[in-house]
Amino acid sequence: LDDATEAADAAARALAAAGGEGLTPEGAPRFLSLLYGELVPTGDGMRCTLASAGHPLPLLLRPDGLVECAAEPQVLLGVVDDPGYTSESLVLHDGDTLLCVTDGVTERRDGHRQFDDGDGLSRALAGCTGLTAPLLAERIRRMVHEFSESPPDDDLALLVLQAR
Repeated sequence: LDDATEAADAAARALAAAGGEGLTPEGAPRFLSLLYGELVPTGDGMRCTLASAGHPLPLLLRPDGLVECAAEPQVLLGVVDDPGYTSESLVLHDGDTLLCVTDGVTERRDGHRQFDDGDGLSRALAGCTGLTAPLLAERIRRMVHEFSESPPDDDLALLVLQAR
């Protein structure tokens, strides 16, 4: 966080010195999002422990097409002092799929609409039941790109984990 803050301050100072408008060193962002996870094999699957700090929540796709959030939302890193982050654990069973994405996926815009409006990512994921991880990632990536005619202006990263 200290390194990110220093980098943001330096960028803001450089922008202000170059005549940039709307951003001053005092107005520089001092927070970031994080998704942390651990996988540990168990006798009946894979224990997955997650903590999300302001990051798009990971989604769990069950073999029957049910989609649920795999973590609870928590505040961005750096917004408040000592927020008391917690982690949650779940077991991924055979056929379960965990999807983690960056905000470039959920916040992909087409005018005033975002890809994740009305749980758009959950609906898209539910339509991927039975796909392998590479096919699922490609389908979601394609849907995000096709959501708008303009090219994406943010990072689009997807991580798909399947229990087998």
